[in-house]
Amino acid sequence: MKKLALIAIILIAGCASTNARTSDSDPKLAHLEKKRQALEVSEKQCVDEAMKRSHDEIASITVTPNASLESQTQKINDSRDREVPQCHALADHENAEIAEQERNEYESEAQQERNRAAFIAVLTTSRLQH
Repeated sequence: MKKLALIAIILIAGCASTNARTSDSDPKLAHLEKKRQALEVSEKQCVDEAMKRSHDEIASITVTPNASLESQTQKINDSRDREVPQCHALADHENAEIAEQERNEYESEAQQERNRAAFIAVLTTSRLQH
């Protein structure tokens, strides 16, 4: 009966430590999710600003003897077409960094869980042998 009680205590302790670990890591993962959401907003703003700037520049074109309306419009569109992919590329790069941080956090959690399980197994085995 003592062995059964001891095993129950060890299992309860293990479950409690797992719950504590989960609540400790959640803020880290929540922070990374907030970073990802902020990045999405930033990327959208970047694209919106490039589009608005392009639209405003086209709306304010004045025809000069040296350049045609079509030529100026094309230059503005080309500039916009370079800016928008840059917005996406920057967001992709930052998303990759966030994903790497998330992978590292999950790997750390998994290692902690394996260590905890091994420790509980050693405790359980040593207690049962006595």
